[in-house]
Amino acid sequence: MMPGTLEARGRVVDVRGDVAEVRIAVASSCHGCRARAVCGSGAERSVRITAPAIAVVGDPVVLKLEQTNFTLGMTIGYLLPAVTLLLGAALLSFAGDAAAALGAASGLTTGLFLVRLLHRRLFADRVQPAASVTCPSQSFPGESP
Repeated sequence: MMPGTLEARGRVVDVRGDVAEVRIAVASSCHGCRARAVCGSGAERSVRITAPAIAVVGDPVVLKLEQTNFTLGMTIGYLLPAVTLLLGAALLSFAGDAAAALGAASGLTTGLFLVRLLHRRLFADRVQPAASVTCPSQSFPGESP
């Protein structure tokens, strides 16, 4: 694994056209962790990705995402709605509490709309993990052989 790259291992469970659904394997360390009930990392997850050209159902894959792109996605996804919520509340706070609450709600809605718009128009390629098919007989940690 290269420095600055996030990596996950999984298995292709469905391929439709150029989209593959990959079930990500659970890390063996998750089973012994006390925080697994609230973390969500201990549960298997499925993600949709652009399918590698040779991917078929059952193939193990390695998903890689640059950490800078992950950080960018998290910043846009979490920080932008929070900032627009606070901005909406601050802009209408002079008109009373009800107006501030309405401003916060409209700011949050605007922020979520902007996240969706920015993701589709500018960042969809950057926050999509790259997938590579590995040896078909290989099983991953946390996966039954």
